[in-house]
Amino acid sequence: MKVYTLVVGELQENCYVVVNEKNEALVIDPGDEKEKILNFLKPYKVVGIFVTHFHPDHVGALKELEEFYGLTANQKVEEFHYEIFANPGHTLDSISFYFPDEKIMFVGDFIFYHTIGRCDLGGSESLMRESIRKILKNISLDTTLYPGHGRKTVLGEEKGFLEQFL
Repeated sequence: MKVYTLVVGELQENCYVVVNEKNEALVIDPGDEKEKILNFLKPYKVVGIFVTHFHPDHVGALKELEEFYGLTANQKVEEFHYEIFANPGHTLDSISFYFPDEKIMFVGDFIFYHTIGRCDLGGSESLMRESIRKILKNISLDTTLYPGHGRKTVLGEEKGFLEQFL
């Protein structure tokens, strides 16, 4: 499985394209610049569109991609092995997509490199603490985290930073 990052929009949001060995693709958080995303996706068969939360910088191109591919966001995709983790905190609807075989997780604005997402934009600090506890308990520390903005990181590297918020 390959992961590609397209940085889109004014807020430099990470739109991810995940491709399997059959050239089937998932689009995660299509935040903006639909033409840039569509051009990148031309060689692939798009089988799903995932959204970690519905802030505008993560869904700016969603409707256009749903219409173009005839898909609905967050529908079950059989072509990939993944789990969905609810992790409210940044927003009440925040979710992460975990691919256990590859030990990768797309976390939206839940966790960033050396910090966490804001909780004052429709979220909850107490729910964020619960979500942090849940991820530290249930996800392997060698899992690579792909956030909604900025660089990827590893859960084990973030563990100490996350524990500061508990």
